Amino acid sequence: MIRVLLVDDYRVLTSGMKEILKKYNMEVIVCHEGNEALDLLKNQEVHIDVFLYDLKMPGMNGLELSLKTLETAPQSKIIIMFSGDEIHSYFNKLIEAGVKGFIDKSYTDSMIASSILLCLKGAVLFPDGLLQKLRLDSDLAVDEHLTDTELDILQKVASGKTNKEIAADLQMSTRNVEYHLSKIYKKLKVTSRYCAVKKGTMLNLIKQKV
Repeated sequence: MIRVLLVDDYRVLTSGMKEILKKYNMEVIVCHEGNEALDLLKNQEVHIDVFLYDLKMPGMNGLELSLKTLETAPQSKIIIMFSGDEIHSYFNKLIEAGVKGFIDKSYTDSMIASSILLCLKGAVLFPDGLLQKLRLDSDLAVDEHLTDTELDILQKVASGKTNKEIAADLQMSTRNVEYHLSKIYKKLKVTSRYCAVKKGTMLNLIKQKV
């Protein structure tokens, strides 16, 4: 029997996914946050055939969890689950990390099961829509994943705050804010605040006000 480790903070999804994969003769172990999964892996309590990680989770996202998993078990077959366009800004780092595939949450039951089986056979999986979008948006690639602090600063820049105001909010010096901004510009391959906000919005790095 194929054993899948599913990590997602959304309990309704994990419950449904577990029932779906059970129909395809797969055993599913569920964790609702990254550290729980890493503890299980480090303790070598069970053998896992495929790791199915949600991309967006509080505390530790799918990229961070993938990197830590591969540090412990380099041969792990990891598939990332995502919705809509949220994958784009993480794509390069996930590929570099060694992730073996991507599953859109809109997939049918049979497509999810087939993806897992193909991954086990050595296939690397990319939804057609994702490949097309990445090809069209190749100019949107970033040199490196933005840190949480950089994302926070970018968000505040987008809200119209000055460097001095950002420094006060984050309890750091204005010079430190300027240093982080220079790194943001470099990673996003831009040269101004306006362009950084524009590209950050296109990459879904900036939360839109509701």
